[in-house]
Amino acid sequence: MGTGEFAALAAAAFWAVASLLYGQTPLSAAGMNFSKNVLAATLFLVQLAVLSFHHDRPVFSADAMAWAWLGCSGVIGIVLGDTFYFRSLQILGPRRALIVGTTAPIFGLAAGYLFLSEQPSLLALLGIALTVGGVTYVLAEPSSEEEQPGLYPGTTWAGIGYGTLGAICMTLGAVLSKIGMENCAAAEASFIRLLVSALGALVLLLVSRQLRTTLRQVKRPDVLRRFVPAVLCGTWLGIWFSQIAYKHATVGIGITLLSTSPLFVIPLVRIFFGIRVSPRAVVGTLIAMVGVALLTQ
Repeated sequence: MGTGEFAALAAAAFWAVASLLYGQTPLSAAGMNFSKNVLAATLFLVQLAVLSFHHDRPVFSADAMAWAWLGCSGVIGIVLGDTFYFRSLQILGPRRALIVGTTAPIFGLAAGYLFLSEQPSLLALLGIALTVGGVTYVLAEPSSEEEQPGLYPGTTWAGIGYGTLGAICMTLGAVLSKIGMENCAAAEASFIRLLVSALGALVLLLVSRQLRTTLRQVKRPDVLRRFVPAVLCGTWLGIWFSQIAYKHATVGIGITLLSTSPLFVIPLVRIFFGIRVSPRAVVGTLIAMVGVALLTQ
C-alpha cells in the first residue's frame, strides 16, 4: 500500500468520526464551516511553526502561484463543498449523506482524465467500481430515524442535491489542490486552503447576517463538546491526510478511497446509536474491501 492510499483510508476513518459529531452540532452549515476553518487553520499554523523551529527552515515555502491554486481549491472544495455537505448531512443524517457522496469517485475519474491526463488501469477501474458498488449497497437499505439529527430539516431531494454539489466541489478542489502542491508540503497546503476558506466563509456569514449568531452559539459548552473533537478529527487530521493522498495518488483513486467513510460509520452508528449491523452491511463491506484491496496494490 502506497503513502497516498494509506493516507486516504486514514482520512476516511477520521471523517467518519467527524460526520457523526458534525451531524449533531447545532450550528448552521455556513456557521459550522466558518468556525471549523478558523480553528483548524490555527492548528495548522501552530503545527507549521513547530516544524519550522524543529527543522530550522521557513514556515512557508509555497510561491504565489501555489497560493493561487490552493486558494481557489479552498474556496471551491471547502467553502462551497463543505457547506453543501454539511447541509446534506443535516437533512439526511450521516449515513444517507455519505451515500450521496459516493458519486465523488465518478467525478474524480472524469476530472483526473480531463485536467491531469490521469488514465487509470483496468484493474484500478475494477477496484473503483467494486468499492463504490459495495459502499452504495451498504447504504441503500432504509435508514433509522435515530441517524437523522433533525436540527435543520429539509426535503430529501434537497439533501441529495446539496450532497451532489458537495461531491462535485470536492472533486474540483482536489484537482486544484494537487496542482498547487507540486512544490508544497501537505500541511502547508492544508493551512493555505483553510485560511482562504475561513475568509470565504466569513463573507458568506456577513452576507447572510449570521456572523453574530454563529459567534454566540459556537461558545456554548454543549456545542463545543461535539464541535472541537469533530474539527480535530475531520478538519485537522482529515484534511491533512487527504492532502497527502492527493499528492501521492491519482485523483480518482484518492477520492474513491476517501469515499469509504461509510464503512467506518457502520460500527460507529452501532456503538453510538445502538443500530444493529445487518447482513447486507457485512456483504457490502466485503465487496468494498475487495475493491480497496485492488486499489492499494
